[in-house]
Amino acid sequence: MRSKSAPTHSADTRPGGESARSGAANRLRVLEYLRTQRVSSCPRLARQTGLSRTTVGAILDELLRLGIAEQTGLADSSGGRRAVLLRYKPDAAYAVGASLAPGQWRTVLTDLDARVLNVASTRVLDDSPAACVAALGESLVAVAASVDRGRLLSVIGIGTPGVVDTLNGVVKSAVDVGWNDVPLARMVQDRLGLRAVVANRSRVAALAELSDGAGREVQDMIYVSISTSISAGIVYRRQLYLGANSAAGELGHMTVLPDGPLCPCGNRGCLEQLAAGPAIAQLARARLKQGGDSPLASVAGAHPEQLTAEDIFRVAAQGDALAIGVVQTVAGYLGIAVANLVNLFNPELIVLGGPVGRAAPNLLAPLTEEVRRRAMGYPFSAVRIVTSQMGPYAPAIGAAALVLQQSSQIILAGPTARLGASPRGDTARAPAGAYDRD
Repeated sequence: MRSKSAPTHSADTRPGGESARSGAANRLRVLEYLRTQRVSSCPRLARQTGLSRTTVGAILDELLRLGIAEQTGLADSSGGRRAVLLRYKPDAAYAVGASLAPGQWRTVLTDLDARVLNVASTRVLDDSPAACVAALGESLVAVAASVDRGRLLSVIGIGTPGVVDTLNGVVKSAVDVGWNDVPLARMVQDRLGLRAVVANRSRVAALAELSDGAGREVQDMIYVSISTSISAGIVYRRQLYLGANSAAGELGHMTVLPDGPLCPCGNRGCLEQLAAGPAIAQLARARLKQGGDSPLASVAGAHPEQLTAEDIFRVAAQGDALAIGVVQTVAGYLGIAVANLVNLFNPELIVLGGPVGRAAPNLLAPLTEEVRRRAMGYPFSAVRIVTSQMGPYAPAIGAAALVLQQSSQIILAGPTARLGASPRGDTARAPAGAYDRD
């Protein structure tokens, strides 16, 4: 038993100490409750968080000072003095998400509720990392032109092609742009003064589909992006699954045709070499060369190398037999891969997206039939397969969503000025003791 005269140890208030960590956790809890409820009061937040009214009141004062909350009247009386109501302000700060597409950045600006406020498209002069980062800076200026840039969150979300080490912000390999071990997050920090969270653009597109697209009502979903490559974003219980080193979802490198065409990854028969946009166009060119009669010949003209997957899906929709045959072959390859996804992950929803996936509604029926034929019946009975309706900015919206997942922490950690607090420090404040009223 401790003696009454035994010395007591003061709380650890050093930066990073237990008291500091506890304080940060308390601030985050209060902000998250307010964000979820939109309008609340000190007594209610104290009951919900288990914190004292004094602690909650101090935190609410800070949120007012940061500009993330505002007073919005008084609560109904329950017999005592009426408590001050505070409202969460989703327009207190803005998030930026960017996606590197062929030859351009697509960039979006959102509020804290992920509502898209502005979009921008900026050309990239060449594929070098330095040129891409410079163009990203231009795109950031363009997309944020209509708002106070001092209210931008200090982190930008970026979606790129290729395999990405998200933890360290390094693009490990991106064949589309010829990148290997590019420290993109560090380059953005050095050039633009912003921290960056970097992920594969197909992975982050899944987040956009989850919040604004076909995935709004589901828990488990897989987004399959078909473009110059093929990749998947895996969502489990509404969280993006990245895997042990953020490489989960490299669907394009699933082997579907042993001893098939050689892939740059070194394997043969990868799905990407059989069903990505360039492979679809190559298959059509090969069949035309064999003497097939098709309107695709006139579309290609003297430059068959300019034929695109989108051309083939468009002509197939007009009833052309050769183009339909190409679509059915591609649907067979994709069906093998998607059936494996159904058997492995048992998702509620599979969304076909990316430039090619969105342009190919006539791919959906033969692909679904192939999946039905190859997948186990029970997991197949739970899944829907649909085409994305999100549009080309989906990866940028998803990249912004990556930032918004951390928005409360960023706001609480960042300097007050970033969130538009009054330069004189005269942000509205409740009268002393007002938060303690019932």
